[in-house]
Amino acid sequence: MAKKTARTAVRMKDVAEVAGVSRMAASAVLMGTGNGRIRVSEETAEVIRKAAVDLGYRPNIAAQQLAGKKSNVVALVVRETRNFLTQKVTAELQREAEELGLRLLSVGSYPKLDGLKRVVQDLDAGWVDGVMYLAYENEEQWDEVGKLFESRQNVLTVLENPGGKGTCRVISDVRSGAMETIDHLVSTGRKKVALLTEQRKSPSILDRIVGYREALAKHDKELCEDQIVVDTQGWLVNDPTTYPRFDKICRHLVEDIGADAILCDTDFNSVAVCRSLRRLDLSVPDKVAVIGWHDLQFSSLLDPPLTTVAHDLPALLKAAVSVIQSESDEKPSEILVPTKLRIRHTS
Repeated sequence: MAKKTARTAVRMKDVAEVAGVSRMAASAVLMGTGNGRIRVSEETAEVIRKAAVDLGYRPNIAAQQLAGKKSNVVALVVRETRNFLTQKVTAELQREAEELGLRLLSVGSYPKLDGLKRVVQDLDAGWVDGVMYLAYENEEQWDEVGKLFESRQNVLTVLENPGGKGTCRVISDVRSGAMETIDHLVSTGRKKVALLTEQRKSPSILDRIVGYREALAKHDKELCEDQIVVDTQGWLVNDPTTYPRFDKICRHLVEDIGADAILCDTDFNSVAVCRSLRRLDLSVPDKVAVIGWHDLQFSSLLDPPLTTVAHDLPALLKAAVSVIQSESDEKPSEILVPTKLRIRHTS
């Protein structure tokens, strides 16, 4: 049977007529109405579902809300949709949503929180089942986000730790990846590490430093303050001053500090470090090992391919969706998912 056009939308009554059942029976199968009082055999239910597919029937979301049903829509709020890590998160979440029969609503919310505020209103109205806020490179928003999420169910932050209380955090356990990194470097004969980071205020960076220091202590080594260089904030690939700046940083790390391994806070900084070391005739990894963070799409394509720490995005997002779909009023305050070192050719 031909599907009706958008101008003549298929109604529950149409499905019932084709299936040869009452409208209430069709509604009980397709929308879960009737509170269990309307009994339909599995054979008849299959006929109803087939009729709905053949006709192109689409449930009315407003009617579903009145019936107490979920929207099956999950919102992901991000800083920048063009960001490499955001694209990986979105792709993984889309895959997870499709497997569970959910739809994904992706919203940009930077520099203002207007997009997030709108989806929170949608959550309150029942138009979305949950809101995930991707905490990444948007630290200046975290205090306001925490206040907006207070006393709301099915809102959570994903990936990094924004701090605060009262909101579920599904975040990467960065200490596990940091400690694995140090164990790997020591096992390959590295004597002294240095850390290059854009900033060290975020909980994620502070936790990494703790992980590095704990692992180094096991090997009777340390990460002193002079081995932590905070620089490179706001650098741009096409800025002619960028690479001379990195040359200076790398010369300081290797010649002044004596580092034979450079830990970078991002894969982007790792790329710049590798390029500078090459210009300084310091072979990677023979003279200096370089390790990044995030395992972005390009990291395995570099020459040499970049050793980096990866987030377990499938596990993170599966856990996040599970929290949103849970019927329990008791939500966990935090779920930690281990990070993993991807060993390639720069270490």
